[in-house]
Amino acid sequence: MISLERPFDEDFSPAADVPTLSVDFWSYLNALQARLGWSPADDRTWDYLEELERDMEPLIETLPDADAAPYLHRLIDTWAARGTGERDDLRRRIAAMLRQALRNQEEHHHDQ
Repeated sequence: MISLERPFDEDFSPAADVPTLSVDFWSYLNALQARLGWSPADDRTWDYLEELERDMEPLIETLPDADAAPYLHRLIDTWAARGTGERDDLRRRIAAMLRQALRNQEEHHHDQ
């Protein structure tokens, strides 16, 4: 299993809005890459994270005008799809973090 070192909610506070959450989560994926070493396993993890970042780029490029929540929910569904192997395991774990981050953002927004 690929280690993520730190979950998203340890590095980022709940965002004020979904566009900010989108940029924060994309930044989190970049930060995970920056913490990787040079082993073959780290190289594979780099590639998996790069793929997730590319999935987010169309949204990031259209912010703040985009309706980010539906896009993020589609990514979660895609990333959480069943599969086997370390790539699919990582995608499911990242999807779970993004799902929780959206919930936290919604709760934070309602509390304001």
